Amino acid sequence: MQTMKPIRATMPLSEAMALIHEAATPIDRVERVRLHDADGRVMAGTVVSTADVPPFDRAAMDGYAVIAEDTFGAGRTDPRTLRCIDTIHTGRVPSRAIRSGECMQIATGAPMPEGATAVVMVEETERPSDGDVRVMTPVYPRQNISPRGSDLTPGTVVLGPGQVITPSRAGALAATGASDVDVYARPVVAILSTGDEIVEPGQPLRPGQIYDINRFTLSAIVARHGGVPQVLSIAADTLDHLHAALDSAAAADIVVFSGGSSAGEKDLVLDLVRARGEVLFHGIAVKPGKPTLFGRAGRQLVLGMPGNPTSCLSNAYLLLTPLLRRIARLPEYRPRTVTVPLSRRIVSTTGRHQFYTVRLVDGAAVPAFKSSGDITSMSQADGYIEIPTHTDIVEAGQLVDVRLFQD
Repeated sequence: MQTMKPIRATMPLSEAMALIHEAATPIDRVERVRLHDADGRVMAGTVVSTADVPPFDRAAMDGYAVIAEDTFGAGRTDPRTLRCIDTIHTGRVPSRAIRSGECMQIATGAPMPEGATAVVMVEETERPSDGDVRVMTPVYPRQNISPRGSDLTPGTVVLGPGQVITPSRAGALAATGASDVDVYARPVVAILSTGDEIVEPGQPLRPGQIYDINRFTLSAIVARHGGVPQVLSIAADTLDHLHAALDSAAAADIVVFSGGSSAGEKDLVLDLVRARGEVLFHGIAVKPGKPTLFGRAGRQLVLGMPGNPTSCLSNAYLLLTPLLRRIARLPEYRPRTVTVPLSRRIVSTTGRHQFYTVRLVDGAAVPAFKSSGDITSMSQADGYIEIPTHTDIVEAGQLVDVRLFQD
């Protein structure tokens, strides 16, 4: 006969976080991806420029390529008149070298003609006829030119291992001619909802049943923080079903159970992890989310999350996000924080580090937490505040740091 398994001792949050950090080994699998798909990925190799970028001197703006000395002394009342002998569009090579007294109309990014030493902005010129250009201001040598190799030269390291590819870094890779790149693989996170009462959304509910919420919130967290969510079938509350579920997640780097980690007689994830590996902690001194489990099953790390939607999601932000990002080699996640006064008094639970959701209304933090079973405690909140273990009251008007959910 199954019995209740009360959580009599809880681990301080700091100790639980330290265990997670220690257990999370950065991934070493490497894959090659198209540059088009590389945004947000972590470099696994080094890309070195093999040529000058740009590969030629080019105009930095629309105007006229000139010999700078031909413009010296020019002004609005005493312009210098040059003969325009050609038009250079991007992708076109100039027809010949430029000589003193001549200029060429040139587009931004087009190659500079031989002999030209500067570009006069079109706004500083007048075109009284097809052949003549009046220059109203002098330019100095190299003005308004992007020299060959001014961005990259052969041997320049463009990106190295561990750097996250951003839009600008993808552009730098493209500038070298790279079409694909070696990156670290994204950790695969198997998501296993458990419980006889859990039903797939879209199916009719029978008495006592509820829709599966956590698979969707957990999948979103995983995808947002560098992982690949692998959503598996809902597992019934038996050890045989849980063992089969864990077997089906054999390819995953992390396995996250939703439900089954509390103290009820059908909360069997603790027994499963003990049978398959090692429990590193069960129960942490936080609210919500006390009945959380962390351990190993073979090469896999296992998180047993509470089934209550708010507890599950808050602990996903708190525990799963840093675990996943460390394995994925991503930098530590630092959500944007705003400091505002609290709109009304909050009474907390002494001895447990509390994560309390709030809304931002008229420049104040308004408490939004209902209960650990209510997903709207999170969905209708803008962020959360942290209430330390030994604080039992946060007074109205006190300044609080709100960590925002949106990136």
